[in-house]
Amino acid sequence: MARPISCSVLPGRPGLVSLVTLVALLQACTIEDRTPTGSRRDQAEIQRLIYAYHRAVTIDPSGDPNPGAMRVVRVDLRQEGNLAAAWVTARLPEPDQGEVLEHFVLRRSGDEWRVVNVAVASVRPPSGPRRASP
Repeated sequence: MARPISCSVLPGRPGLVSLVTLVALLQACTIEDRTPTGSRRDQAEIQRLIYAYHRAVTIDPSGDPNPGAMRVVRVDLRQEGNLAAAWVTARLPEPDQGEVLEHFVLRRSGDEWRVVNVAVASVRPPSGPRRASP
């Protein structure tokens, strides 16, 4: 014999209000996509320009470290439309000289990216092994 449906299984008025509220809140939730704009092709071209800059420049007239002697170890890139900015960490040729942090500003003109400005933000001392404090 089948059991009759009990009224205790169905939500009462407070439970129904909570259920309707939950459904309304779920419909209002959205997932934001904050993926940086730009394509993989743009990123590859910008990185190629940065590496080419470090290979081509032999003497820096401003007295900053020579880019041709540095080795790029990290590129943090942000692109918005036709403008891009890149923070570049490069190691100086001698291990005890440290790292250089550079800021590149690039602009797309047509299909080509061009370096607009390069600034040396800081020269950091080398990070050696940490010593335990006494």
